[in-house]
Amino acid sequence: MSWNTARKRFQRNVESYPKALRDVYLARANRFTLPTFESKEWPFPKNERKTKTEEIGFVNGDLAYITEGEKKGTVSTIFQYSPETDSVLLADVTSKKLLPKPYWVENQTSHLVDYPDYVKKSHIKLAAKDRDENGKVYYVVADKVIYKEKYYDDRYKRWLPRRYVKGHESIEIPWPNPPSEPKDDYLSTKESTVFEKSYELQSLAKPPVPAGVLAELRNPYSRYKKRFLTEADARRINGPEMPLTDEQKIYLAKKTAQPPKVHKRLSEDIQDFIGARIADHLNNIENPAMLAHLDVLSKSKIPDFQKTMKQIEEHEATQQQ
Repeated sequence: MSWNTARKRFQRNVESYPKALRDVYLARANRFTLPTFESKEWPFPKNERKTKTEEIGFVNGDLAYITEGEKKGTVSTIFQYSPETDSVLLADVTSKKLLPKPYWVENQTSHLVDYPDYVKKSHIKLAAKDRDENGKVYYVVADKVIYKEKYYDDRYKRWLPRRYVKGHESIEIPWPNPPSEPKDDYLSTKESTVFEKSYELQSLAKPPVPAGVLAELRNPYSRYKKRFLTEADARRINGPEMPLTDEQKIYLAKKTAQPPKVHKRLSEDIQDFIGARIADHLNNIENPAMLAHLDVLSKSKIPDFQKTMKQIEEHEATQQQ
């Protein structure tokens, strides 16, 4: 058994959970992230993700017409597709986000950065650029795209179907130029080494262990094949309970003797003082992006705070009785 197979046995497979449990797990995961980086939706299961080019409908470098959101009506360039969320990253769709200093890039001087936002695939349409007879540039937007005969594209080194606008089959949308090919460096593997066979195909028809050796590997007379345990084996499985030390007994006695911790509400004077200090701090902030970040942060719910307030209400109810 390989290490990857053994490791997957103990990993949490959230994709197999029902939707209600996935939402709960996602809410717990968002507790440890900044409000502006919270995940709103859980990734699609692996069997629902689109990986083929014909299923996705576009590649990196294609033009997209945005139909929803603040950038509605604009044309941008696609530079990444995410099959986990069925969404794309566009060149001109960004937002201000607060980035911790350990994640800063080179020459970064501010916590606020323009971070790309994912746009759902259903909110874009494939577009293309062309010129008329007078040399004026115009865009063609396709509501739907159909695929016809395939041809070998020497740029991608593969067979690709031709894309046409549905209802206007005379308009073809060509595939964009692929990204620049990576250059070889000292970490690159030689082509002759790549084609060397370094593995042996295993099949159930030819087991790796001869049948005559199985009896030696699996001892049929092993005492561990018996359906009962000896007293020595039982002691190994169920270890004895360790007795408590004198220090542990003294600590537990002090903990039980202490009165239960009671939370009380803050007085009105303290609440007014804290509110005045927070208001003075907010009034001195001029950056709108920081104000938007603090506004999102103020709306986030903290489970520990809600639990404490519930304990205060229960204590006040018992005092009134």
